[in-house]
Amino acid sequence: MSRYLTSRRLFLLLGSIIVLVVIAGLTISRTGRTASWPEQIVMNVENTVSGWVYRPVSKLTAFFGGLHDLRQMYVENAELKHDMQDYQSLKAQLNDAEAENNRLRQMVHFAQGAGKSLPRVPAHVVGREPSEWNSQLTIDAGSAQGVRPDMAVVAPDGSLVGRVEKVASHSAKVDLITDTQVGDGVSAFADTSSVQPFGVVTGSTRNQGALDMTFWGSLVQLPAKQLVGQEVVTSGLSDVFPRGIVIGKITKVQYGPHNTVQTAVVQPAANLDYLQDVFVVRTTNQAGQGQ
Repeated sequence: MSRYLTSRRLFLLLGSIIVLVVIAGLTISRTGRTASWPEQIVMNVENTVSGWVYRPVSKLTAFFGGLHDLRQMYVENAELKHDMQDYQSLKAQLNDAEAENNRLRQMVHFAQGAGKSLPRVPAHVVGREPSEWNSQLTIDAGSAQGVRPDMAVVAPDGSLVGRVEKVASHSAKVDLITDTQVGDGVSAFADTSSVQPFGVVTGSTRNQGALDMTFWGSLVQLPAKQLVGQEVVTSGLSDVFPRGIVIGKITKVQYGPHNTVQTAVVQPAANLDYLQDVFVVRTTNQAGQGQ
């Protein structure tokens, strides 16, 4: 009996809903007006049901939409990083090309200018020991290219680098002017406007990477301001270094008795820390020996 009553109540409820829907459909008008009470009931029921369904669905949709945007942002970020790496690589290649272009321009300028009268052999620096950084380097030109021991070596701009110490068929060891173990040094003079005091330039034991110039004979009686900043060049009083090769500039002087200058500190003109290309200079005597 109770099951019969329950079924009956269910059918009555469904029938009531159907009747309400029919009444609402019949009373809906296309003109603007206040909804009738059956319409209001239906609209309120729809609004409640829509709220239950729409809010969770909209939040879920927004969540998945955010995931999609996040993934898209990750992809774009990865692409930007890749593009930036390509840009940095291209920039590095451009810098290398510009540096090489500058070196070659210096070599051409020297070859066509001051070095035009000097027989010379171009070479690349191919080896350098960190423990002997200021002492020696290796170049890729040797006896097969006409290189002989005791030939002068200059930088692309023509400034003095050192001299050839040992030669193989296609390579050679070069002693740098900053090497403190080379006993003879380089005969040179300070190119001042009044006098040209002569001396010997050797690697400095007190200032790493610099040179010491010890003046010959009578001590130099010149004010420091006339020596500091002056260019020091080779004197040509040897068969190794032709006259007029720039060695560097005087940066400091040391006085002796009677307020006279005994020694000077010289900063090399060649950038010895970053050498990549050099010229081996052959004097007339050496050029004849190489033939």
